[in-house]
Amino acid sequence: MARLINTQRLTMLLVNLSRLLLSLVLLLSGFVKAVDPVGLSYKLQEYFAAFGIDNIGDGWFLLGASLLSAVEFITGVLLLMGVYVRGVTLLTFLFFLLFTPLTLVLAVWNPVHDCGCFGDAFKLSNWATFGKNIVLLLLATIACVKSRLFVRRVSVHNRWAVALFAVSYITLVEAVSLSFLPVMDFRPFAIGRDLRSAVEDVPSEYKVIYRFEKNGEVKEFSDENYPDSTWNYLGSRSEIIKAGHPSLIPDFSFLDMQSGHDYAQEILSDTGYVCLLVINRIETADESRVDKINDTYYFCVEQGVKFYAATSSEPESVELWRKRTGAEYPILWADEIMLKTILRSNPGLLLMRDGMVAGKWNVTDLPTVEQMYSSPTLMPDKVKGIYDYTRNINIWLLLFVIPLLLIILADMFTGGSKKETAAHKNSPSDKQTEQE
Repeated sequence: MARLINTQRLTMLLVNLSRLLLSLVLLLSGFVKAVDPVGLSYKLQEYFAAFGIDNIGDGWFLLGASLLSAVEFITGVLLLMGVYVRGVTLLTFLFFLLFTPLTLVLAVWNPVHDCGCFGDAFKLSNWATFGKNIVLLLLATIACVKSRLFVRRVSVHNRWAVALFAVSYITLVEAVSLSFLPVMDFRPFAIGRDLRSAVEDVPSEYKVIYRFEKNGEVKEFSDENYPDSTWNYLGSRSEIIKAGHPSLIPDFSFLDMQSGHDYAQEILSDTGYVCLLVINRIETADESRVDKINDTYYFCVEQGVKFYAATSSEPESVELWRKRTGAEYPILWADEIMLKTILRSNPGLLLMRDGMVAGKWNVTDLPTVEQMYSSPTLMPDKVKGIYDYTRNINIWLLLFVIPLLLIILADMFTGGSKKETAAHKNSPSDKQTEQE
C-alpha cells in the first residue's frame, strides 16, 4: 500500500512538473512575442516567403502574429493555474504535435536561420528548436494523458476570472506595443546601446601554445614562460582565450541618393545629439503626424542638432514625400531590414547622443516642441511620456502577479473550493467537470 501511495505521489509530481514547465515556456514565449508583434509579423513574412508565399497583406501577418502570441500566453496562464485542463492540454499537445515535425523540416532545409520562437529575446537555431519541441511534446503528452492529476489553484466556479485576466493582460501588452513601441526592446538599437561598438566586428583573441621536449619530457609553454635553448621545439598551436563575434549591426549605412556618400561615420562620430527619422517604406508611411515631424526638424535646426531621415524607398517616392509633407530635411537611403530593426514604427524617431541611443518614439507619441523646450536638455530624451513607464519590466511583473493572487484569494474567501467539494459529494458524475 505504501509503495502504491509513493508511486501515485511521484506520478502526480511528474505530471504537475510537466504542467509547470510547459506553462513557463508558453508564458515566456507568448510574452516576448507579444511585446513586439510587428517584429513577429516580419518573421512570419520571412517564413512564408521561404515557401514561395508572398501575396498576403502585411495586416494579415500582423493579425496572425498578435493571435499566435496571445494564444501561447493565455494557454500558459491556464496551465499555470490548472483550469480548463482537458481542453488546454489537448490544444497544447496538438500544437506541438504539429510544429515538431515542421521544425524538423525547417532544420533540414534551413530556409530561415532563427526560428523566432522567443522573438528577439533568445536566438535559437532550427536544430535547437527541433530538440526543444521534442522535449515539450513529451511534456505535453504527459500533461494531456494525466490531466486529471493537475493541482488546481482556482475552483471550477471561478476559473472564468483566470481566463478573463489572461486575455486582458496580453491584449494590454500588445495594444501598448502597437500604439507606442515594444515595451521591451531586445534589438541592437535599444535605448542605452552604444552603436559605435555595435557596428564593429569583434575579433577573437588567441594565444600560442608551444610544445617542447627535453630529456624525454614533453611540455607545453606560452609566450609568458617561453623555455630556454636547452629545450627542443616540437610544434605549436593556437588557442582561443576570448571568442569574438561579428557586428551586431552589419548594414549600418546611410547613403546620399545623389552622391552615394555614406553618412554613417558622421552620425556615429558626432559627440552631440543626432536625430534620425526612420521612414521604412514611404509608400506605407503614416502621414498624420508630418506637422509634428517638421516642427521637430525646425527645432533641431534652431538648436544646432543634425537631423536626417532614412528610407529604403526609391528616389521617386522620396520626391513625392517631400511634395506631400513639405520635408526640408535630408533623406538618405538605408537597408530595409536595418530600418525595421531600428524602429517598429513607420515613421518613427531615433535620437542619438555621442554615439548612443538616447531615445526612440513612435511619431504618435513624439513630444511636442513645447515639451522639448521645457526639458533639461532641450531635447525629447528627458521628456517623460506614457511609453517611458511601460518599458519598466517590474510594472508588467506586478500587473501579472498581483491580479492572479487576488483571484486565488477571492476564490478562497468566496468558498469556491467548498462549493466544488459539496457538488462532488452530491453528484459523482461531476468528476468530469472537475477535470476541466
